[in-house]
Amino acid sequence: MTIRSITIALLTAVSMGTASGAVAAEFELTYSTTYSPTHPYGQADEMWIQRIEEQTNGRVKITPFWGGALISSREGIDELNAGVADIAYIAPIYATSGYDLNRLTPQFFYGYEDASKVLEVYLQLWEEYPQYAEELDGAQVLGYNVGTPMHLMLREKPFTQLSDLEGLRIRSAVDYIGALTAAGAEGVTMPMTETYPSLQRGVLDGVIAPYEALKSLSFAEVIKYYSELPHSRGAYPSRAINAAAWSRLPEDIQQVFLDNIDFLTQKTYELAQAAEDEGRAYGEQLGVQFNAVAPEVIAEYSAAFEPAARETAAQLDAKGLPGTEILDKIRAAIKN
Repeated sequence: MTIRSITIALLTAVSMGTASGAVAAEFELTYSTTYSPTHPYGQADEMWIQRIEEQTNGRVKITPFWGGALISSREGIDELNAGVADIAYIAPIYATSGYDLNRLTPQFFYGYEDASKVLEVYLQLWEEYPQYAEELDGAQVLGYNVGTPMHLMLREKPFTQLSDLEGLRIRSAVDYIGALTAAGAEGVTMPMTETYPSLQRGVLDGVIAPYEALKSLSFAEVIKYYSELPHSRGAYPSRAINAAAWSRLPEDIQQVFLDNIDFLTQKTYELAQAAEDEGRAYGEQLGVQFNAVAPEVIAEYSAAFEPAARETAAQLDAKGLPGTEILDKIRAAIKN
């Protein structure tokens, strides 16, 4: 069965359910996400959907489709704007191309240790630079995400200074490989599903991942040390409604959605942080040893991200976008 046929079948099922006796809402909308309703993001979505329906007195009905039933992660904004769903979880930060400010500027937050500070600075930039919204081709953003920082998990010894990284093989996102290389480590990209057995066999010496992965991916079973060397994941618009669906809504209904942007953003952050706390507690139960990293070591490590960030900023500048200007503001804000 093709994606198109699955989509038609699902939407037909929704319309048949309405015809079978349920009272139809004035505005029926579909919501698609790659996450499950049990994931922290999905839990936030369910709370937000209920809140929207209640605050519109039932005039709006939002039907969720979970687990990527209608939309994918990398092409979410394109599929949303094509009308595959009315509302969707989007992640332009993970797009393979396009959405340059949304996709590339999150890497400028290197060295940030506090996700709430990242979100605060990012939202200020979003308000200051309309180019962020313009890249989404008319879609109205309904919520934002900030990634909780990832840290360094190691099999054999804790990280306390840069020389501890020499000769190690670390599973890493692409954005972090340059800094690892500068410290004498080998950054390895591989699916997270392959990381556990690679750690177990000693093919890898460590992985850069968040606290929650100690439990959700069972990394606490195959690593002994968790060193709090921050790897910020930046922030990004995470839920949006396409322009056609948005234009169909009257102003009072639109205002309910706008008034709940902060609710969805903060609830997503709170639930993600709760998962982080659970992951750390699980690691402690299994005997993982946690250690803080000295600020001067964090600063020394973070300096290795500067050349790549400046190069990215220059590329944005060449496209007529305020790359260097945004980079400078993000770097200045970390000192405040």
